[in-house]
Amino acid sequence: MAISKIQAESMNLADTYAFTGTVSGTPQGLVRLGGANATGQNVGDVSFDLFTSDYDMYYVTFVLSHTSNGETWLRLRSSSSYLTSDDYRQAMTGRRSDGTAANINYSGSNKFQLTGTSESNNSHNQSCGALWFFKPQVSGKTTQVLSHIFDFTSTILACHRTGAHMFMSSGAHTGFGLLGTSNIDEYNIQVFGVKQSWRK
Repeated sequence: MAISKIQAESMNLADTYAFTGTVSGTPQGLVRLGGANATGQNVGDVSFDLFTSDYDMYYVTFVLSHTSNGETWLRLRSSSSYLTSDDYRQAMTGRRSDGTAANINYSGSNKFQLTGTSESNNSHNQSCGALWFFKPQVSGKTTQVLSHIFDFTSTILACHRTGAHMFMSSGAHTGFGLLGTSNIDEYNIQVFGVKQSWRK
């Protein structure tokens, strides 16, 4: 007969166990929806159309390098196409390792700019970070994004920024893409949906 509950003291954690069946539930309500990991590329962008009405919030981690020095950008997508209108607003505050300010602010742009001019070098990643998207698929609302970004500047300085971003035109946004002033050489990008309630 299958055992539906296990007493903590009944399992020796030094042993190896083979489990069968379906495991349901996800820690902290995070559900991995997709991702991509590649090296030695020369692509203009990496995009994902994974936003649906199943989730109100999405969490994205990324690390990437470009083929040459330059900026990393974020754009929203709708119906498998990039949104390039001047509806992107952002306020990013940051500091470089020499103590100088590294703010990036826009009251109107055709993208979210996540980094300054960062260095392309095989010995380290050009930029990495985390993004939180809030209600991108709700047609009657604008999309807000929070960012936490690290990049290595072209003047060999570490730089950290946190930002608040808003796409001012409401609509059902189906995804996002990372791109920049030069092509992308390598990347690891993972996309998670946040369950509205993870308890059954």
